[in-house]
Amino acid sequence: MNFKILKNRSLCAFAISVVLHTGSTFAKDFSEEQFASRALGHGVYELAYDAGQQAIYAASAPSFDKDKTAGEAFLLSTDTLKIRERIVTNRRSFAVALDESNHILWSGNALDGSVTLLDTRTNKEVKTLQLANTENNAHVREVVLDKKHQRLYVSGIASEGKGILWVVDTRNQTLLHALKGMDPVGFAVDEAGNKVYAVTGKGELVTLDGKTSQVLSRVAVDPTEPKHYFLNIALNTAKGVGFITDSNTVDVLVVQLDSGKILHRVPTPNAIAAVYNPARNEVYVTHRNARQISVIDANTYSLKHTIKTAAMPNSMVLSPDNKTLFVSVKQDEKSSQADYVLKLDLTQF
Repeated sequence: MNFKILKNRSLCAFAISVVLHTGSTFAKDFSEEQFASRALGHGVYELAYDAGQQAIYAASAPSFDKDKTAGEAFLLSTDTLKIRERIVTNRRSFAVALDESNHILWSGNALDGSVTLLDTRTNKEVKTLQLANTENNAHVREVVLDKKHQRLYVSGIASEGKGILWVVDTRNQTLLHALKGMDPVGFAVDEAGNKVYAVTGKGELVTLDGKTSQVLSRVAVDPTEPKHYFLNIALNTAKGVGFITDSNTVDVLVVQLDSGKILHRVPTPNAIAAVYNPARNEVYVTHRNARQISVIDANTYSLKHTIKTAAMPNSMVLSPDNKTLFVSVKQDEKSSQADYVLKLDLTQF
C-alpha cells in the first residue's frame, strides 16, 4: 500500500472518529440559573404531570423523625411553578404515579410499605393499601403505572434476596400479585409491546408479561461487575433498547431489551433517574453526587449537554408535548435550604 492511499484512509478514519465523538467532545454545559425553579421544602422526591390541571404533583417526606409521620404533596402550576396547594398526607410520600383518566394519584409510602390513593379532583386521600407485613417488612421505592392493563407495579426494598415486587389491580384497588425474591428497584412499561421491565439491586434486567405480570426472563446484565445496583430504566422501544442507571458504578448502560446484552456504555458519573424523549430522541439522566443532569443523544449514545445544579438532582417528569423537563432537586441533609423543582426548557438545547 503506497503512502498516498494510507494517508487518505487515515484521514477518512479520523473524520469518522470526529463525527462519532462530536456529541461528547463538543457537549455544551448549561447552568440551572438559566432556567426557572421553585423552592418547596424538605424531603421532595418524585414528580407527576397532570395535563388536565396543567400542574405538577411533587411528593414530599418532610421529616424522618418517628413522631412526624405525615407527608406532603405540592401542586404546582406548570407555567410558573407557583404553588397552588400544599396537601397534607397521613403518610410520608416518596414515589408517585398518576392515573389521570381516573383522577387518582398513587403515592408510595416508603417507610410504611404501603401505597395511598389521592383523588386529584379534591386532593383528598381515599384509600391506603398496606403491602408490607411482618413476614416481609419491605420499604416501597418505586410505583409505576401500566394504564393499558390497569396495574401498578411497586418495588419493595428489603435485605438481599428478600425484595418483593407487588402488582396492584388499579381498577379494583387491590393487591393482585406479590412476587418474592425479586429485589426489584425501578420499572418501565412498554404498553404497546405488553411488556414491563424491572431492574434490580443485583444488576439484573427482568422482563414481565404485561398481561399476566409473570416473569418472562431474568438476566444478569454485566455479571463480571458485582457492584452493580441498578436504580431505573428508560425505554426506547422503537429501537428495542433500554438505558439503565446505576447508583454504585459509573456509566449509563445501553442494553438490548430482548437479551439484556450491553450495546454501549455512556461515560457518566453514577446516576439516579432516566427519562427518554421520543420527540427529540434524547435521554435525560440525573446524577445526584455529581450535581448535574446529562442530555444523551439516543441515536449515537454520545453526551450532548450537561446542566449543572447547585444541589442534587433526583427525579424527573417530561411534559406531554416533550418540550419541558421538570426535575426535583434535593439539598444535602445538613442544609437549611429547601429542596426545589427545576423547569428545563428543552428548546434551548
